[in-house]
Formats: sequence, C-alpha cells, structure tokens
Amino acid sequence: MKGADGQTAPVAGAPLCGKGERSVQNSEQDTACGTIALECEAFLGGTLAEYWDDKGMEVPVWTYMNLLAHGDARRIGECVLRPHWPRQASRSWRVARSYLAFEVLDLTDLEFTLADLQASVLIPLELEMAARADVADWTPRQWVDLVEDALRNNLCFDQ
Repeated sequence: MKGADGQTAPVAGAPLCGKGERSVQNSEQDTACGTIALECEAFLGGTLAEYWDDKGMEVPVWTYMNLLAHGDARRIGECVLRPHWPRQASRSWRVARSYLAFEVLDLTDLEFTLADLQASVLIPLELEMAARADVADWTPRQWVDLVEDALRNNLCFDQ
C-alpha cells in the first residue's frame, strides 16, 4: 500500500525494526527488537547463560558451552579465577565450567589461538549440544567428558 508520499506505508502489526521506522505498536515492537538484539549480543559475547538467568529465564544445559565458544580470553579467564555462575546453577556446574575454561585457555598459544579453537571445536560443539534433546538431562560430568573428547579428537598435540 502506497502512502501519500508515494512510499510504501507500514502495515499495522507488521514487524518493523529498521532504523527510523515506526508503527502503531512501536513500543511493543521496540521491546521485542531490543530483546532480540540483547540476546544476540549476549550469545556472541559468551554471556547468554548469565543474561537469561538475570532475566529469570530457564538456562538450558547447552548454554554452559556459550562462554567457551564465544567468550574472549579475559572473560574465560575470569571464570577460572572467579567461577561465578547464574543463580540457578549448582556448584558442580560452576566447577565444571571453571575447569573447562582453564583447559581451553591452557590449549591456546600464539600458534593456536582461542579464536582458532573456538571456530574449529567449541562453536560446532555448542551448536551440536543445542540441537540435541538429550543434553537437557546431562550431568556436569557428561558435559566435561564431551568437551574433553572433542578437544582430544580434534586437535593434534606435539607433546
């Protein structure tokens, strides 16, 4: 539908998230678009579990992998030093994530960077975990075993 200026007019109820676009439902839409953007930022920054926990949402088991798959070395290192974890997680999950954070940082160096490890092993593993229904029932030990196996099977060590 064309407006008076010859431009396409917004359709009521249609999602509009583009810059400068407004609709009748703009406050609801702004909130939805803002939430999606914040979740994407948290996912790509490795803080999705903390973000969802802060919002009082359920934190699925696969999100424990998010810090390792997307966090930077500083954030992963902080997990080793101060294993903070969302309120909903038990101590065993905090310990498991702290242990794996140490292992991940220990494997990286100038020749095999954190970004290399994330791209080749950790991100694919995170996506695999997110797609598997059985992951919801895993224990921290099962998660640690999976990550250790993936690291062992996908990396060649000269040691």
